[in-house]
Amino acid sequence: MKINLAIIISVLVLSLGFFTDQPYLWIPISVLIAGIIDLLTRQWVSSDRLGSAQTFSAILKLLFSLIGFYAMVGQFVCIGLAIWWFAF
Repeated sequence: MKINLAIIISVLVLSLGFFTDQPYLWIPISVLIAGIIDLLTRQWVSSDRLGSAQTFSAILKLLFSLIGFYAMVGQFVCIGLAIWWFAF
């Protein structure tokens, strides 16, 4: 498993915000959690296998792909948050 960019960016922004006592630390924390979930489930989500409970499996794949999408968008939000912390 390779660490994805969402994990790296969220950890950097989280540590930057934590040590400089900035608000809205829940944003990089949630992106970090979503990045870890995406890292652990990405291979299964991208595979064609559904298993015996196909409807439940398709719903889980949709849920995990939405979490991965949140991690992807969240890394840009984390960068914007870090810029906002020090620009304003």
